[in-house]
Amino acid sequence: MKDPGWAAKLRAVFELSPTVLTITDLDDGRVVEVNDAFLRVTGYTRDEVIGRSVPELGVWVDLSQRDQGVAALRAGHPIRDVEARFRTKGGQEIVAITNADVIDIDGRPCILTALVEITDRVRAEAALRESERRFAQLFRANPLPMTIVSMRTHRHLDVNEAAVRHSGYTREEMLGQTKPEMGFWVAPDQREELLRQLIAEGQARDFEVTFRTKTGEERYLLTNSEVITYEGEPAVLSVSVDITERKELEAQREARREEAETLTRAKDEFLAILSHELRNPLGTITTALGVLNRLVTTDELHHVTDILQRQTARLTRLVDDLLDVARVTSGKIELRPQILDLRELAERCVHTLAEAGRTREHHVVVEGDPIRVDGDPARLEQVINNLLDNALKYTAPGGEVRLITGQVHTDAVLRVRDTGEGIRAELRERVFDLFVQEPQALDRSRGGLGLGLALVKQLVELHGGSVSVASAGPGHGSEFTVRLPAVVEPRRPDDATPPAASPTSNLRRRVLIVEDNADAREGLRLLLTHAGHEVETSEDALSGLEKLRTFQPDVALIDIGLPGVDGYALARMARQTPQARGTCLVALTGYGQAEDQRRALASGFDTHLTKPIEPTQLEDFLARH
Repeated sequence: MKDPGWAAKLRAVFELSPTVLTITDLDDGRVVEVNDAFLRVTGYTRDEVIGRSVPELGVWVDLSQRDQGVAALRAGHPIRDVEARFRTKGGQEIVAITNADVIDIDGRPCILTALVEITDRVRAEAALRESERRFAQLFRANPLPMTIVSMRTHRHLDVNEAAVRHSGYTREEMLGQTKPEMGFWVAPDQREELLRQLIAEGQARDFEVTFRTKTGEERYLLTNSEVITYEGEPAVLSVSVDITERKELEAQREARREEAETLTRAKDEFLAILSHELRNPLGTITTALGVLNRLVTTDELHHVTDILQRQTARLTRLVDDLLDVARVTSGKIELRPQILDLRELAERCVHTLAEAGRTREHHVVVEGDPIRVDGDPARLEQVINNLLDNALKYTAPGGEVRLITGQVHTDAVLRVRDTGEGIRAELRERVFDLFVQEPQALDRSRGGLGLGLALVKQLVELHGGSVSVASAGPGHGSEFTVRLPAVVEPRRPDDATPPAASPTSNLRRRVLIVEDNADAREGLRLLLTHAGHEVETSEDALSGLEKLRTFQPDVALIDIGLPGVDGYALARMARQTPQARGTCLVALTGYGQAEDQRRALASGFDTHLTKPIEPTQLEDFLARH
């Protein structure tokens, strides 16, 4: 194009403008000039477009829109901010805001067109509209209650059908109203906490609220909320799940748990009382039998007292098993582990049973290697005694029971093998369950409650071990195998347990008995008097405290359940009495749980002995203290 005197600055603006500029002849529609922005956006070269008509180039997507524009320009109406679509050389569509007017170039009318490309913006707006459309669809169709509330006014801007159904209100009743105005919030402090989280974090996750419907029904909701922009203003989008049924189930479970805990406490209290009430008469009977043994002079009477002692010991063992199973099940047994030799423990158990005459009809053998474990000697002795008792019970007189100790890999192993009746296959799977026994005849000659093996399993597992049973079936005996973690360090000379000193049975002690039960008190007095001790008695705490001052005993055997002032209080008072500070205070009581022992020691007792106590054990205790 010839320069007819255009100002140099005006041409520079045309060429350098980032806006797409074109000049076309108004009459024939041919391109007169384009700027670099046009070439960059469309992909054409200047030679490809100059002198060619616009329809020929195919730049306009909609030629009718172009023709309408030209007609308007001929009529003297400029084009302002019209959105039009164009096609690049490569065929890609672009969107631009179009402005056009007629100008004079060298005496001929031309159209100056300015295009501002908005393709990206149009696409973004289209994507936003599509997103909004999809959001609206999801919002309306979502089965969960959804609401949009203004952050500024706290009024409902939108609600979905699920929220309408859940609340009981109509859509019209909810829009423009706040939740407090409609009485939705049962607990206002929940609303305040939700608003605080939304302001501080822009969201609130898994927030539990108590909600009231139009009918006044209270429901529980688990709500997720997010701050969004809705129609140009900040708003809160909330999605809720009704968890009322879940909360009710949780409440029922909690109520059942509390009920179970209450029943457990009641059971524990009952067992403690049962323990006390059973052990007190057992203790009295055991003591009286000890006295009888010292008094009788004929073999027949000795035989009778032996029978009574065995049956009393059996009844005591049943009571202990019953209480121990309850303690283990409720997690109330505390182990007091120490390093011990499993074979020595087995030999001691067999020796104790032999002294009581329990093994005289059987051949009982302990064999194998010494092997050390870290365990509670009293509880492991209970395990071995129960296995031995089971083996003896199901092995006919003349049969054999072997206790074999050894090590397998890192386990200390104890096998209790008998030549008895054996175990049926269907019973082997359940033999360690509570109350499981082989069928017995009506006479129940074997006795038992089906607790011994269940207690064995629980106590072994408390030690981190396991117990199993093997039997080839009826008539082929059985073998119980206990596995415990072995202590692998070699035994050093200084580890050896020094031999226990023999008690001095003829050592005379001054003994005070404080017991409100007359039979128990008199039985203990006779037993200890015949054993050569100097004995005084008292039936309550106050007279007992006076005897502690005046008699100044070496040992005081004190019952806990004394009338008025109990044994715990007596022990505390005794420790404040100068004349009694050297006395060994012994809680001799039917309350034998771990908590009872801790409480006794905390009250000032030196030790705690549980009724019934064998006369020989009591005499041994007095000799050692």
